[in-house]
Amino acid sequence: MQRPFVILSHVATHAVCEGFLPAAQRRGHPLLIVTDHAQEHWRHLADAGIPVDGLEILECDVFNPMAVIELLHAHGQRPRAVFSNSDHLQTSCALVAEAFDCPGKDWRICHAAKNKAEMRERLQRLGLPGPWFQVLTPGMALPADAPFPLVAKPREGVASLDVQLCRNAGELAAYCEAFWQRQPNRALLLEAYLQGPLFTLETLGDGQRLQAIGGFDVSLSPPPHFVELEARWNGPVGRAARNAALAQVAAFGVNFGVCHSEFILTADGPVLVEINYRSIGDGREFLLDRLLPQGWFERILALHLGEPLDDTENSSAEALVHYLVALHGGRLLAASPSFRAEGDGYWVDYCALREVGEEIRLSNSNKDYLGVLRLIAPDDAALQARFDAARSDLRWELA
Repeated sequence: MQRPFVILSHVATHAVCEGFLPAAQRRGHPLLIVTDHAQEHWRHLADAGIPVDGLEILECDVFNPMAVIELLHAHGQRPRAVFSNSDHLQTSCALVAEAFDCPGKDWRICHAAKNKAEMRERLQRLGLPGPWFQVLTPGMALPADAPFPLVAKPREGVASLDVQLCRNAGELAAYCEAFWQRQPNRALLLEAYLQGPLFTLETLGDGQRLQAIGGFDVSLSPPPHFVELEARWNGPVGRAARNAALAQVAAFGVNFGVCHSEFILTADGPVLVEINYRSIGDGREFLLDRLLPQGWFERILALHLGEPLDDTENSSAEALVHYLVALHGGRLLAASPSFRAEGDGYWVDYCALREVGEEIRLSNSNKDYLGVLRLIAPDDAALQARFDAARSDLRWELA
């Protein structure tokens, strides 16, 4: 009996159900999804029209690696590979992969990457660039040595939710009070505010080598919040700092599978501010799957099957992601529908993220997106022309 390709999943995301799962199916291995939301995955696959022949879904507490290991043993399953794209399951996935002698990540690095405070401490121990930081829990006094302005965020947060610039002790105290009213007992991370542009680094590793695939130059909304507005593939900021950024990610311990890291380019060089030890998200993974000659999803899964990194040249095409953000809360009265257009060397895709009639409540994060416009073109001039044409046609009305 063929050993299955096991995917650990929490919620049924587009990346897993419409990206990684079809890519794994094309590899020809039996497929097994282990999740704590089995029915949600079946519904998502049915709605997306994904074939489920040869697919099995088992349910257990995927946050508990021992539960996953015992489940697989109980069903007589010895994985050929174990993979997860969930932010929350990388440590669990790494331990399960190790238990079955499958290629995988170091669980210690996964844990350090996910926990923002542990990440800062590891950077400090390794002598890598990093800002002043401190963990703050309910009941603790505000730090007397806090270097305002500083950024406050949940220690294990995602998607820029509840991330805010605090310019003084009064703003920080107000932020903490409001946050802990909504989310009691959650720890916060405080860190010095770094001046400079944001860029990302997308890497692949086979355990021996780490390769920079590219990255995005990111435009953010003005402080005090940090909502991504636009991302340019292989922009000038990321290209100039790529070698130094790659060296920091490697020194941190990242060396296997896919990793999405974020940097601020300060006057003293790039500073690593976040590691997401999984694929980039927000639809950019599908853009990369189309943009890169060898695709994205299959390229990642191949590493978990023990295949070495390839040295294929990446595309020279230009790509842009532009987010349409709600400027205030209210009911969405009208909005442009999703569309896609492609031709000789170009691809334009607009995905409407909210439905007419939906009530919008601002969160000052990427949850406020009304839609996302993604474009690929052969050169900068063509990209700008396609963007101008597509953007001018997009309309929405928010009461």
